[in-house]
Amino acid sequence: MRLCHFNSTDPLEERASGLFWQKRVGLDGKEFWMAKLRTMRPDVDEYGAPPSGPSDPRVLGGLGSWLRRSSLDEIPQIYNVLRGEMTLVGPRPEMPHLVASYEPWQRRRLRVIPGVTGLWQILGRKNLPLQSNLEYDFYYIQNQSFLLDLVILVRTVPVVIFGKGAF
Repeated sequence: MRLCHFNSTDPLEERASGLFWQKRVGLDGKEFWMAKLRTMRPDVDEYGAPPSGPSDPRVLGGLGSWLRRSSLDEIPQIYNVLRGEMTLVGPRPEMPHLVASYEPWQRRRLRVIPGVTGLWQILGRKNLPLQSNLEYDFYYIQNQSFLLDLVILVRTVPVVIFGKGAF
């Protein structure tokens, strides 16, 4: 199984690879293909419900569970950072069908480049209600700074190591 292949003109052709591509929405509502390591079976609906936990039958065994728990499945997003579609720190990019139903006040999230990690990721992730995600994103947008980015990056390390709030 190949782990990485960027030559295809259509990311959907990559279904059998170790990479998973999903359309996301970035700065100013521009759509892009976000890369992740594949942790779920290729036949799973890529826009369906996220896995419920490590024993979810859609997750690819122990390695898939470990990659999700540690968030190392996000590493290929460095490719998106290098392309300027994402930054290391910022609100997570959303799927187009979710952005389509945004209220006008929620569209403020599209004023910044999305990030690989952010406040929601370091403060509890899926252990927090979705409303907290929005509140943390808006706090970040209003208080963006080099120091805040540095704090978030440093606090991301133990979250990755210990898998806090993953799945």
